[in-house]
Amino acid sequence: MWVKLLLGKKRKDTLAIVESDDTTKNDKVRMSKVTRSNLRLRLGDTVTVTALPDVKFAKTIHVLPFDDTIEGLTGNLFDVFIQPYFHEKYRPMRLNDMFLTQGAMRTVEFKVIDIEMPDGEESEYCIVGPDTEIICEG
Repeated sequence: MWVKLLLGKKRKDTLAIVESDDTTKNDKVRMSKVTRSNLRLRLGDTVTVTALPDVKFAKTIHVLPFDDTIEGLTGNLFDVFIQPYFHEKYRPMRLNDMFLTQGAMRTVEFKVIDIEMPDGEESEYCIVGPDTEIICEG
């Protein structure tokens, strides 16, 4: 797994897992719509990919859903949307980025509102691993 820092327009950046792809030219990058949105990019825009050394595992992250994506939903958001999204995956996260999860035949959009590191340091970047506590309340 190679976690890299992607730099887009207007000083926007995010973390992503970067993999090589033999079907893509060396001067091209494929990324999801969500990643482009976090970077404020459109198709064809320029992105810079750089190394980000020492991205650490978070102790706790706090995420909240966008209200308009949970209208009419009942039940436990964590069990249906958050837990399956992070289960057995190592997901890079950036403070204030958004991400989409799917469950119960719906898509819900969440935003990362806080990251707490094990040593108490503040960080804008982290990796969510199996030992990371995920809070979805508020």
